[in-house]
Amino acid sequence: MKSPLGLDADLPVLDIVQESLGLLWVKRGIVLARFLPVMLLLAALDWASTTLVPESHLFGQLGFALASMLFGVVFATACHRMTLMPEKNLVQPGVWRREEWRYLLRLLLMGLALSAVVTPILLLFALLQIQQMMVLGGAVAIMAGLYVSARLAVTLPEIAVGQSTSFKRAWNLSKGNGSRLVLVVWITPLLISAPFLLLFLLDNTVLNYLAAFGTYVTSLVSLVMLSLSYRFLTSFESVAEQTDVPPSNGFDA
Repeated sequence: MKSPLGLDADLPVLDIVQESLGLLWVKRGIVLARFLPVMLLLAALDWASTTLVPESHLFGQLGFALASMLFGVVFATACHRMTLMPEKNLVQPGVWRREEWRYLLRLLLMGLALSAVVTPILLLFALLQIQQMMVLGGAVAIMAGLYVSARLAVTLPEIAVGQSTSFKRAWNLSKGNGSRLVLVVWITPLLISAPFLLLFLLDNTVLNYLAAFGTYVTSLVSLVMLSLSYRFLTSFESVAEQTDVPPSNGFDA
């Protein structure tokens, strides 16, 4: 992606990480008052689904998964708005509006897009019927999935703040920054959450709840990082592009 002056708009990943932590510290009052209860609830849902409900109870597991997904969408959209909108325009997390439906639809469409990318790669390597090639195919499919999903995710914050967008816009906006967005969307959050993920390996209910809560804390950081990345990339658009959002061909999710 080029700036209006023809300069490369390279996403500064380290600066994005630092700015995300700084913003969360500055807005710690909002985080504690509005987001901490939601993170505690989400962690409780994850903990209950693994501790209280046997894996054989499919309906129980499905119910917890659905509740976690819906609360997670509300959590994500509220985080994007906290990062990108003035404080006076913020909505208390827990409100389900049109933006949450569109955000959920975009996530589902991203899942379908990933399947369309990953499945042919796996099938192609499976046809070779060589065990070593299957391992290679899995690695290629994972890398392709991370790359495509990171580029498509860049406009999720745009949906959260009520703007129309499309996959085409996400692809154009992320042009030249695919690998950097993989670092923002996947690699950095995974590294930050690694200590909490390791706690899941311990057979202790208290530590498992702490692990679930810690992953949502790191999710908060990663959502802020995605929002700041979106703001950085859109800052290089021309005034015309900022005021004239490309049509979404009937889909504005």
